[in-house]
Amino acid sequence: MRYSVFVFFLLLNHLIISQTVKDSVKWMDIEDVGIKFKEIQKPVMIYFYKNDCDSCREIEKITFSKPEVADYINILFYPVKIDAELKDSIKFFDGRYYKNTGLNGALNDLAVTLGAVDTFPSLVLFSRRAAGKVFKGYFDRDEIFRPLIYYAEDIDVNTEYNDWYKYHVKGYPPGQSQIITRLKIRWKTNEEVKELNKAEARKIFLNLYNYNKISCTLFSTQTINQPDIAAYLNERFYPINIDVFTQDTIYMRGVKYINENKSYKYHQLPIAALEGKMIFPAFLILDEQGNVLVKFQEYMTPEKFEKIIYYYGEDKYKTEDFETFLKTFKSNLKL
Repeated sequence: MRYSVFVFFLLLNHLIISQTVKDSVKWMDIEDVGIKFKEIQKPVMIYFYKNDCDSCREIEKITFSKPEVADYINILFYPVKIDAELKDSIKFFDGRYYKNTGLNGALNDLAVTLGAVDTFPSLVLFSRRAAGKVFKGYFDRDEIFRPLIYYAEDIDVNTEYNDWYKYHVKGYPPGQSQIITRLKIRWKTNEEVKELNKAEARKIFLNLYNYNKISCTLFSTQTINQPDIAAYLNERFYPINIDVFTQDTIYMRGVKYINENKSYKYHQLPIAALEGKMIFPAFLILDEQGNVLVKFQEYMTPEKFEKIIYYYGEDKYKTEDFETFLKTFKSNLKL
């Protein structure tokens, strides 16, 4: 009898704890998110949970309660929390109402429609262009940032998630804030390039680095820093790396650029180079006379980036279009 009473209070205590788990994410009503999304397009994170799901309680108690995770979600996403077995009707962004018909293993039709089935917790992430993907299972602090950054920094526009995931794991292994790598590329200052160009004119690879963007850091350490890519850039280009928040005065092609230290804090040079569209990662390739040949504002894997620098480095852009070039291009990467 005493054993039964002990078990009863143990179960009761577990039930109370499970019901009072409170994370630090500022969850929003899904109908409010639909209204706000029409005004300001931000990525959306819908968290589907079940009341009898231990992993759901763990992600709330551990992952969502970490300040760096909660702050990232609260600032950059519209977060929504939904009981996957909710009986009430849910009005989704498309204006349709989804209810629990009892035909899908007690799951609400919205959860089924969005693919949040079988495994919980399930995160459904939508980009600011309303393109979505479901991520199933428990995510710890390291793992949850991989899909969050993918959508928050618009990497989904040009890069498949599996490609992003592969290089993010290399750059940010579990348990490490960032892997330390020896830089293989020999960055030059703008003044050094001016002198070097007098003896040997080369094209310029101008990288605009924003240290607030994880994708910029990953592009620098895992793409540009690939041995074969770095060697080619060192051999055929003069690589210049510009901190977009630098306080330095920079002269380029006879024009003086400074940081006016306004609210946006960007230096004048990246503002001018990107025509005010501050999307990162960003880089430019300039010809031997300093004229802009091409500008890219996206995260690139080594496989994609290698094709770009060879196309311009070998002057193929002068005789054939990029698609024709790709038909005969052979990679030198040893990944």
